[in-house]
Amino acid sequence: DGKEGFLFPDTYLFPREVVAEKVVSVLYDNFNKKIAPFQEDIKKSNMSLNEIITLASIVERETKTDEERPLVAGILIKRLKAGWPLQVDASVQYAVATKNCKVFGAECKWWPILSKEDMSINSPFNSYKFKGLPPHPIANPGLSSIKAVIYPKESDYWFYLHDKSGKIYFAKTTEEHQNNVKEYLRK
Repeated sequence: DGKEGFLFPDTYLFPREVVAEKVVSVLYDNFNKKIAPFQEDIKKSNMSLNEIITLASIVERETKTDEERPLVAGILIKRLKAGWPLQVDASVQYAVATKNCKVFGAECKWWPILSKEDMSINSPFNSYKFKGLPPHPIANPGLSSIKAVIYPKESDYWFYLHDKSGKIYFAKTTEEHQNNVKEYLRK
């Protein structure tokens, strides 16, 4: 059973001779300790812990700041409830990198810049092609991303994008989003 998504990102000190199983155990135990205060709210969320962590891993990869995480989480939850595909680049990057790393080993690049061809990859992680959440987390989310999914911010927005400098832009309609794409991504 994979632990991806459940190994809490933090600062750890280990002796040089530590074995991998011990590292995984410490990170996993820390994850459980960090989320313990939120167990009641997790139960009230209508999502399983695995769904929360999977979505939080996407929020982690799709956002730049703690301030934007709850808003992006709210947008993604709204898309899921509406039966829309999530359409997030981060899950496609995960699919492409996973495939490439199996081929190239240590020479692969995680989080590649996506091509048009990449966007049609046949993978359950391709959130443009398949609706719902990917099968499991794509990263180990921090506490702010986990909290953003447990306590999402509701808005009228359905879309978001980051320009090349990392600034985020939100849109309520497809037309507004397409204008943002033209304005901020195709310069």
